[in-house]
Amino acid sequence: MSAEVTEGLPTFEPGALPHPIGLGVVPVGPRMFLAACGILAVALTPTLPGLGAQLLLLLAAATATGLLMPLVQSWKGVAWVSLSLLVIYAWAYPGSTDHVWIFGVQGFLAGLLIVIRLLGFVSVMYLLLLSTGPLAIIRWAGDVNEDLGIMVSLTLSVLPVMKQQMDTTIQAQQARGMAMGGNIVRKMRVYLAVLIPVIVKSLVRAYGMAVLLHVRGYGSSRRVKPQRKVTSGAVACYAGGVLWIVAVVTTRLVFR
Repeated sequence: MSAEVTEGLPTFEPGALPHPIGLGVVPVGPRMFLAACGILAVALTPTLPGLGAQLLLLLAAATATGLLMPLVQSWKGVAWVSLSLLVIYAWAYPGSTDHVWIFGVQGFLAGLLIVIRLLGFVSVMYLLLLSTGPLAIIRWAGDVNEDLGIMVSLTLSVLPVMKQQMDTTIQAQQARGMAMGGNIVRKMRVYLAVLIPVIVKSLVRAYGMAVLLHVRGYGSSRRVKPQRKVTSGAVACYAGGVLWIVAVVTTRLVFR
């Protein structure tokens, strides 16, 4: 199976795992369903052991598909947020009765619960993106609904353009003598002066894109949706997602 790396994220063939794990070809739709079930299960789990077990399950899945190191590296993006949550909860949690210096034990555990849940959300989404690729997700959205596919495609294509436009505008304003520092009120005024031209240019670009789609006859005809084949991998994803939710709900009812 071929794969190419684009801006740090691998773009795999639609419906193909980078390393098959005995399930055959897994379409994108069942993967999306499994990811949605995973996010819901992590959100519904109220205990540290339950969240820890699910995080270990995600790490095992990443190891089986050869994505363990990229997944662990993705945690760097939320490392400071996680550390800040632990410190703030341990210091300011009102329900803490046992303290170590100025930090409460109960607050630390409450913060740890949120941090593990956050890592669970990030892990599910990164496993989906790293094993599927943005191109496959866009094609799947187009197969589900043509308008949904074009919206997802345009959104993903506009985000890097807006970021580049933001950087260019900030550099232009700084070259004109605008200072980015100061108090919070000054910073808000500075970023407001930067955001206004970026938003205006984005609206102009969106209008031009709408005109271009209209000229090319978008919406005048609808293509035939491809028939989806039920594979063993798809059945395994659907069954795994349902069992994941059932296990979490059952555990929540038993140990509440």
